Amino acid sequence: MWGTTRFDILGPHLRVRPFLFSGAHVSDAAQRNLPAGITFREATEADAEEMIPHINAAFEVESFFVNRPRTHPGEMASRFRSGRFLLAMEAGRIVASLHYELRGERGHIGMLAVAPEWQHRGLGAAMMRAAEETLRARGCRIAELTVVSLRTSLFDFYRKQGYTEAGTAEIPGELRRKLTTPIELIRMEKAL
Repeated sequence: MWGTTRFDILGPHLRVRPFLFSGAHVSDAAQRNLPAGITFREATEADAEEMIPHINAAFEVESFFVNRPRTHPGEMASRFRSGRFLLAMEAGRIVASLHYELRGERGHIGMLAVAPEWQHRGLGAAMMRAAEETLRARGCRIAELTVVSLRTSLFDFYRKQGYTEAGTAEIPGELRRKLTTPIELIRMEKAL
């Protein structure tokens, strides 16, 4: 079991410490480095119902190459079993989410979903740093993610976070069944 994590975001640095009580908490100092009104916390399965429409809305931009929403209750249940979700909250509502999981010395980050009104304000980058630090604290040496080849604007975002292209990945069956246009999944990775 992973335990609970505390995220302390201090300027360009992020410190992750395991906590003995439930519920992630971000220190007051860290709150000053996030956009006003934003807090981070770890998701629970009880959040899935609210997370699904948030994630699907953020991935609506992919509707030109898939014929179904990004996620559904079955996939969310599977992702909660394989890893964790980090949430960014504003006034009790989810404005960003991200899934991360351990895979030996590699950690996988995926499903970064930021509400349109919060994009280009540093929130996605802060969430990436929090997930990377959590993975590093658990022994991962490399963070990896996949990007759909047609989502060209995402490559610059991830490069700015220190990721580089590392080849291609096999397209999972569920995604393959949703496709209306051929794609490639580009693997990107970063040394932690």
